[in-house]
Amino acid sequence: MQVLNYLKPTTLMIALVMAVSIAPAGWAQSPPDETQNSQSMEVRRIALVDLDGVLRAADANGRVRELLDGQREKFQEEFREIEVDLQQNERDLLAKRELIAKEEYDKLVTAFQARVSEVQKEIQYKRQSIDNAYQKALGDIRTLAIEVITQIAAERKIDLILNRDSSVMFLPHLNISKEVLLRLNDRTKDARIQIDIKKPVAQ
Repeated sequence: MQVLNYLKPTTLMIALVMAVSIAPAGWAQSPPDETQNSQSMEVRRIALVDLDGVLRAADANGRVRELLDGQREKFQEEFREIEVDLQQNERDLLAKRELIAKEEYDKLVTAFQARVSEVQKEIQYKRQSIDNAYQKALGDIRTLAIEVITQIAAERKIDLILNRDSSVMFLPHLNISKEVLLRLNDRTKDARIQIDIKKPVAQ
């Protein structure tokens, strides 16, 4: 049985731009001032986060992998038994080759080949189902991570958050990855993680 290879998460750049512009009520009908526009777009506080690293290290990700490993082992054991059965059927079929009419033998061969084809399709379906389930779970964890990042940005009044890979050099205190990971783990520590194995959409 082939072992499922997890897809690596794609690199994602996060830019959270938070600009607040407050004008007195008496200026409501006045045209916008260029100085005000310049100030409202000014980036004063910047931070960086290694989102992919956070997702890899997240406790929830580890728990999802454990659940999927259990599902994969279950499927492998199931198909191992089917494989043994098919091998025995093949031996029985070969033993009948000289004992029955060719037409009858050909029918048995066709039926056997059809069963093998169905088993192969089922194996592919199970593998794709596990992969889809992992991608769905990882997407949910990513969504929570972005919510945590947004919360930190609001609390610290951060104007711009960049992905770690987009920066060549930066001051260590700008990296908020550890805090994001801690908060993400805290939010998911009591979460009930379920793996929904669904039939893949036909291509």
